[in-house]
Amino acid sequence: MTHGEKREFLEKTNACCPYNTHNGITVADVGEGFCVVEGELNDKAFNPWGMAHGGFVYSLCDVAAGVAVAYTGRHCVTLSGSMSYLRPSKGTKLRAEGRIIKDGKTIVVVEASVYDDGGTLTARGSFELFIVGSGNEE
Repeated sequence: MTHGEKREFLEKTNACCPYNTHNGITVADVGEGFCVVEGELNDKAFNPWGMAHGGFVYSLCDVAAGVAVAYTGRHCVTLSGSMSYLRPSKGTKLRAEGRIIKDGKTIVVVEASVYDDGGTLTARGSFELFIVGSGNEE
């Protein structure tokens, strides 16, 4: 994919999902086998103890996993996901990095790591995504 095509893919991806927009989730970078997603930490993303809600952290990883697969030209849905919350996610922004570790015909496995503003690893997840079609289908 050329630089212009990649930019177009990012713009289209960030515009297509109201859930991400509503929750302050943005796809920041994507490439062969990986995706980087950023999430703005604000009042809507915190739990009652002032740290990122686990569901928000999970969403960042789920989006990173799905977009990493979408970049390969396929449509997918999450089949399963598991998270390990290693320490509180705090700050103003979180970054989730998803990497494809098994690229199968019908199931793709993606590992995702979440980092806080200071670059500290706060959570890790593993996701299985089911391929439902190719990007060429209407």
